[in-house]
Amino acid sequence: MAGSIDRVTKAAADAGLDIEIRRMGASTRTAEEAAAQCGCTVAQIVKSMVFQGQASGKLFLFLVSGSNQLDLAKAAALTG
Repeated sequence: MAGSIDRVTKAAADAGLDIEIRRMGASTRTAEEAAAQCGCTVAQIVKSMVFQGQASGKLFLFLVSGSNQLDLAKAAALTG
């Protein structure tokens, strides 16, 4: 995992972003678990979901508040 962290840190720095990556001691599979580990509300968590367009084959990243759900029909319409 250290390689992944290094790549993300470098990409952020190259983009002029100063980030802090935190490794959690317990599971953060759900927004609720992540919020509990971070000591924040579920609404402050961002879920990232990647979808591939069927027609284009392109990848699309959706960022959604932890308290919301992605509308899959709308996502499918947007990604093709």
